[in-house]
Amino acid sequence: MDHIVMSEMRFHGHVGVFPEEKENGQIFIVSCDMAFDKIPGAVTDKLEDTVDYAVVYDVIKQEVTTSRCDLIEHLAYEIAGKVLEVSDLIKNVEITVSKPEAPVNGNFKTMLTKITRERGE
Repeated sequence: MDHIVMSEMRFHGHVGVFPEEKENGQIFIVSCDMAFDKIPGAVTDKLEDTVDYAVVYDVIKQEVTTSRCDLIEHLAYEIAGKVLEVSDLIKNVEITVSKPEAPVNGNFKTMLTKITRERGE
């Protein structure tokens, strides 16, 4: 199986349960691991035979920056569905959404969720 991984993209979004999260927003870090049976572009060296990660980046950015959902779990699920729509070559996708400024009273690096979706789910 082949993979394209887009790691630790940073976006400002307004996802969260609390009113101040919706109003002020915060940074979200998103990683996207797309799995393929085989990427034809690995052999042909042609962009049209793979997934253009600039397109995927824009899809993810749009979802994070416009969503007003409560949970990062839901955000990750929505992103996964949108990424699968980019190309039929993608067999499954794992989306990680990290919230380093989560409103939790404690010492931590980040709170995150991982959602995996397969084509046809």
